[in-house]
Amino acid sequence: MKSYREIFSVKSYETDHNGLFKPFSFLNHAQEMANIHAHTLGFGYDNLISTGVVWVLSRFHIKFQRLPVWKEEVSMETWHKGSDRLFGFRDFLAHDSGNNEIISATSSWLIIDYKTRRLQKIESILGTSFKGENQKDAIQEPAERLTSPKEMTFSRTRVVSLSDLDINGHTNNARYFEWAIDSLPFELTKEMTIREMWLNFNNESLPGESVDLYTSVDPDIFIEGKRGDTSIFQLKIKGQPIG
Repeated sequence: MKSYREIFSVKSYETDHNGLFKPFSFLNHAQEMANIHAHTLGFGYDNLISTGVVWVLSRFHIKFQRLPVWKEEVSMETWHKGSDRLFGFRDFLAHDSGNNEIISATSSWLIIDYKTRRLQKIESILGTSFKGENQKDAIQEPAERLTSPKEMTFSRTRVVSLSDLDINGHTNNARYFEWAIDSLPFELTKEMTIREMWLNFNNESLPGESVDLYTSVDPDIFIEGKRGDTSIFQLKIKGQPIG
């Protein structure tokens, strides 16, 4: 199966205060669909955990041509594009009921040892040829490595709680986006919709750890979560006014 597709209607709990599909909700759909498709190809979570390794999401680049609204039907597709030495690449496309492209994304994934957390070469786990590889681009260039602005302002501290954790025992990737958005002034975000965003997941955070959030809003919105001097995640956003 070269790609995996789901059709769903946007639920009320997947929308923001403007009734628009939240990027957080997109990230949740993307993670679940990635695992389902990888499982059908023989290298999903259940396939890898038995050998002591797991996939972790490293980078994401997402373009929102338009955010769907509450109750709108969305068709979303994902496929994997093979790998280099360390990264496995997976793309996503979402269309509305008129078959108009509304969201495009590319992501980069790593394989780590579940116990030691050390990176593993993909070819040492999956071999040199990916089953079901699909050389189609939603976004051609891989998600980039971000560089934080020199001047950033401390916003708040988050402590990793039980509700933040995923099946790998660390903070779920999508939760970092929620943390980041919550660290911005409401007046800045209430009339803004996200047009494009980049996410880097640099280190994991574990239960009870504190993550300090720093922000910059000129020229683009940039949020970084840090544990001391260690970067946990970075988020860059290009927004536009609603309407």
